[in-house]
Amino acid sequence: MQMAITFLAIVAGLTFSIAVALLAEEWIFGQIFRLFFARNGRLSADHGHLPPASSKTDIDN
Repeated sequence: MQMAITFLAIVAGLTFSIAVALLAEEWIFGQIFRLFFARNGRLSADHGHLPPASSKTDIDN
């Protein structure tokens, strides 16, 4: 039983540490939560499709 309590304390400590680190990163840089919770990301706008192979680019000109 003591091993289970020790294991739970370690997991809780690691989880709390990661949560505090993410919160500090968000306060400093402000980017992580936007990546995870963005509703209209770049991939959702074009559904992840690549442009056709025949489209002209700046390299072709």
